[in-house]
Amino acid sequence: MERKNQFKTLSEGSISIMAPDNFFIKGPGSRTAGFYNVDQKLNRDITISFLRTVKPRVALDAFGGTGIRGLRINREAGMKTVISEINKKSFEYIKINREINKSDVEIYNKTFQAVLNDFLFDYIDIDPYGSVLPYIDDAMMNIRNKGYIGITPTDLTALTGSMEKKTFRRYGAFIINDIYRHESGIRLLIAEIVRRAAAMDKAAIPMISLWHSHYYRIIFQIISSSSMADKQLEKIGNFNRNTGLAQEYPESHEGPMWLGNLNSDIVKNMDIIENPDRLFLKSLSGIKNNDLSLYFADVADFARIIHHDSAGIESSMQRLAENGIVCGRSQFSDTGIKVSVPVNEALHLVY
Repeated sequence: MERKNQFKTLSEGSISIMAPDNFFIKGPGSRTAGFYNVDQKLNRDITISFLRTVKPRVALDAFGGTGIRGLRINREAGMKTVISEINKKSFEYIKINREINKSDVEIYNKTFQAVLNDFLFDYIDIDPYGSVLPYIDDAMMNIRNKGYIGITPTDLTALTGSMEKKTFRRYGAFIINDIYRHESGIRLLIAEIVRRAAAMDKAAIPMISLWHSHYYRIIFQIISSSSMADKQLEKIGNFNRNTGLAQEYPESHEGPMWLGNLNSDIVKNMDIIENPDRLFLKSLSGIKNNDLSLYFADVADFARIIHHDSAGIESSMQRLAENGIVCGRSQFSDTGIKVSVPVNEALHLVY
């Protein structure tokens, strides 16, 4: 083990941990021993809030790192928690952090797949470095019926269409890499998970969807039901900017992607974590607006399309509200507005 002065003591939520001095502060970094990422704090905060609301019994943190996620789930959501970590050095870090916090989490120096053979989980958290696809099938086969799976993909170059061939190779879809790419990317990934679940006669139902920085965060409920699986498949299709946004946009055929809701009604009543920061509150507010509309009215992008000076976001929202339209800021764009009417109608009220 490294000398003590090569570590930093960090606090997050109700947990204190020791992490290697060279942990990554921002961005995706890379999966190294004792990996800790401050950017993922929002991810963990949202997860804790969700779990405190739905109250599953047994959780698996499948890629432990420093153990911060599993330790927080155990203490703040009050769940029996198992942490798996294949890297021997990371496993030792987690043991130290368990002792620091006097936690009763169970820790295993095993692969994710090996730990799945030993327990039946109500919640499985998959936060690898890169794509979640190599792990999602095993998770869905081993989750308890009506249990939950949280995923954190960081392969956004594929999901957002910035590498077109990679997007098609990995997801069999086409995505336009522009201002709408992150809502498209989340919808693309949901469609992939829904199809994989349906092949097992299971319905994957998105409970909460978030984009932040270099990652997406989606939590699904998995229900064993072939009829529900069929209904979920009916919500997958293509999206046309011309008919789905406004006629000023050119024809497009993005997808196949998820065209249903990004969240469940649970988000309206999610339990707030202790001492929430501004980012958590702002993000939760944006998440709650997700399903006001399919995609969003982006006032700056539409101004570009029609060669017009851009309207301000606040004045645009005021104009919409004065016309009886429920609206809210989109989490996917600083100039995007989710609206309770067709996006086309909202854009033409603003301009």
